[in-house]
Amino acid sequence: MEKKLLVTGMDFLLDWVKQHIKSAEIVCTGDVSEENLSQMVKDTDGIFYMQAKSYPITRKIIESGEKLRFIQSAGVGYERIDLKAATDNSVVVMNMPVGTTISVAEHTVALILGCTKNLVKAHENTVKGGWRIMALGVELWNKTLGIIGFGRIGKEVVKRMKGFEMKILIYDPYVGEEEIKKFGGKKVDLKTLLKDSDIVSIHSPLTKETENLIGEKELGLMKPTAILVNTARGELIDEEALYKALKERRINYAGLDVFRQEPVNTDNPLLNLDNVVLTPHMAVQTLDAVMRSMNQNGIQVEKALNGIYENVVNPEVLEKLKK
Repeated sequence: MEKKLLVTGMDFLLDWVKQHIKSAEIVCTGDVSEENLSQMVKDTDGIFYMQAKSYPITRKIIESGEKLRFIQSAGVGYERIDLKAATDNSVVVMNMPVGTTISVAEHTVALILGCTKNLVKAHENTVKGGWRIMALGVELWNKTLGIIGFGRIGKEVVKRMKGFEMKILIYDPYVGEEEIKKFGGKKVDLKTLLKDSDIVSIHSPLTKETENLIGEKELGLMKPTAILVNTARGELIDEEALYKALKERRINYAGLDVFRQEPVNTDNPLLNLDNVVLTPHMAVQTLDAVMRSMNQNGIQVEKALNGIYENVVNPEVLEKLKK
């Protein structure tokens, strides 16, 4: 019997999927409602899932998949997949952690430069016929960069920012001091990083432990001249507290690629500030990253259809499958 793969949230990539995945019949849907996915998953062997549209893969969807063996997240994130439900039902969950690393790191650098050099204000003023803006930028040289979360992306950001001859502070309770020293950084606690950094860049995964990692208390520790950059997940920051800190100039600037609600709500007060640089969750959207990631996804899904699982985020399922 031919295997079947349900592709969700990627109807715009249907031709690509059919070209790169040959071991299954492809069923693609742009309707990512729980009701529709619960029906469509009934006779499928796997789900190929695009999280960027911010819809969940719920327990109901997972338990509706009578033959379901795996769920492949097309990117790094998998927090909207009910991992416990997948594990309870012996469904392997995989992600793709490496394909977009460089693009996200470069986008982080772009946001840092956009904030420190007032690029948005300068552009808007120039196209309106102005020539000078009454807002001075700052140099990065000899400033302190604080990195929260020292995984693949955090490390790539440090590699690039060291070219500006910055001091590097790292907060990551899961990375040892010796590893951090290899990158020229200094391991510190979160309080020290926030107090001493001129730029704070967030690269943590979203977990129960890290949700609202940066709130009113943490923002209150930062310098009034500090810049906060987030290319990780919107839920890591208390947006209401951030808005107040920016509005009252208790911190200087923010560069955000991610928001708590995506697409960002047009009523979000952050959109009305003049000391922000905002982009629409596009850090991964470079031709290089998309092609690299999708090619790697195709290979990984093909392997999964044949019982070989890579980048598994609930490895306990693999032990259950061996029994």
